[in-house]
Amino acid sequence: MTHPLYTLNHGRPETALALLAPLVERSDWVAEATLGRRPFHDDEAVAGALVETILQAGPDRRLTLFQAHPELAGREAIAGEMTVESQGEQGRLGLMALDHATATRLRELNAAYRARFSHPFIIALHRVPDLDTLFTSFERRLTATPLEEHISTLAEIASVIRARAATAFGKSLSSSYSQEHVL
Repeated sequence: MTHPLYTLNHGRPETALALLAPLVERSDWVAEATLGRRPFHDDEAVAGALVETILQAGPDRRLTLFQAHPELAGREAIAGEMTVESQGEQGRLGLMALDHATATRLRELNAAYRARFSHPFIIALHRVPDLDTLFTSFERRLTATPLEEHISTLAEIASVIRARAATAFGKSLSSSYSQEHVL
């Protein structure tokens, strides 16, 4: 079987886009703008290129990226409209099956955050061990300045991209594929 990184580096543009796009939540423009940076040496290079594309985008474009993310246990989750990646990330903490009081608290935090920052709260859930940590982080970030929160949100998205890239491309190439195929 061909390693996904080899397919990303040498595949047709539409095939490569299909591999890159899930790494950045509902923001195909990031994958499209990053595609020309192929070939990538490893999953870290893939993630780095995607993050660089985001950082080079203007603030309005980054806000659009932020707004493409689902709220935690929000409307998209209830309607079953989240990406497979987000479903797994939110599901790991049980956000899809909260008791009434916890769901209400999360809805209130989501609303307060969106009112303050004009986009959903974004956190790299793979680094969050439990709901208490999630709520503590959520409440702390609600007190941040808009600039601090913009920077925090970019860092969280970068962490998500790195985790998703490691999952998609992180397994070492099998012995049947040499490094020069990747480079």
